[in-house]
Amino acid sequence: MRWAEIDVGALRHNAAQMKATLAPSVQLLAMVKSNGYGHGAITASLAALAGGASWLGVYAPDEALALRHAGFTERLLVAGWSPRETLGALVADDVDVTVFDAAGVDAVSAAAEACGARARVHVKIDSGLGRLGARPAGLPELVDALRRTADRVEVAGVFTHFADPERNPDFTAEQHTRFLAAAEELKVVAPGALLHTCGSAAILAFPEMHHDLVRLGIALYGYAPVDLLGAVTLRPCMTVLARVAQVKDVDAGETVGYNRAWTASATRRIATVAIGYGQGIPRALSNRGSLMLGGHRCPIVGIVNMDQVTVDVTDIHGVSVGDVAMFFGVHGGVQIGADEVAAELQTIPHELICGISAQVPRISVGELAEGG
Repeated sequence: MRWAEIDVGALRHNAAQMKATLAPSVQLLAMVKSNGYGHGAITASLAALAGGASWLGVYAPDEALALRHAGFTERLLVAGWSPRETLGALVADDVDVTVFDAAGVDAVSAAAEACGARARVHVKIDSGLGRLGARPAGLPELVDALRRTADRVEVAGVFTHFADPERNPDFTAEQHTRFLAAAEELKVVAPGALLHTCGSAAILAFPEMHHDLVRLGIALYGYAPVDLLGAVTLRPCMTVLARVAQVKDVDAGETVGYNRAWTASATRRIATVAIGYGQGIPRALSNRGSLMLGGHRCPIVGIVNMDQVTVDVTDIHGVSVGDVAMFFGVHGGVQIGADEVAAELQTIPHELICGISAQVPRISVGELAEGG
């Protein structure tokens, strides 16, 4: 009664479009963290690789191990923090891990020694985002740790993440300068390390900062700042659908939903749709958002419930039980982007697509092979 269609052809298309913006020497890493931004990590990984990616990236160790156990053998980076107890499994499964201080390096080295392997790490630099990463003051100790453990730890990469590449090119340039200085300081222990700085927006806005590898995130799933797209065309990949459970008339003066938050000004026809905030429709859309039915936007009336939402279908002929309503995506020749809904909520499409509950079944549509 509610489901999400995942267009694997669109995922592949988006990866290929972004790959085409890169010089041949620049590798493409597809970020498939948070279950492939809600699309399914395995589905997103297969499509991204078909579109030209050669690396996969996640945030957490369990995500990386799940991909390895699913049979993915490509280079795989945990771009977030890996607790000490997870390092042995990561090293044994040939996963690249992120470090940002001497203690982290020592922990990786111990794990590598315990499993008789050599670990690969990427050093993350905090160039101004203020999250994970080494600051300049911590680099000498980090270099010492990497030199001390060089027989067990290979520095495969050095990277950073930009704070505001869409709106603040000056600060992005400042971050890049700081990153280059840190990479130069690390060169003594990382002469062949891959340098990477760019996520989706920066891939489009700063080609001079691509270096050896870029990390494709939200653009893989169909969204990026429109003013940066240029010749790149992206296609939304997730469509969230649900069926109408009941249609009824309410009279003038009657209320609908909890807290009696909506009152009919005249006789209105109301459809109850079997999806709610428990499945990912933000409660903040109460009395302000809409669902698409029969090619028409139908305003949400009343408060979004955990498992259902009510919409006004008075002006649409023939809405009946079992009809399909769309939250966002592409259906019946109509498109509503998650970015459009996000703008109404003053948030970002990432939050909406990641917020579609895992209990909502994902159904792959389209063709993974080009031209299929």
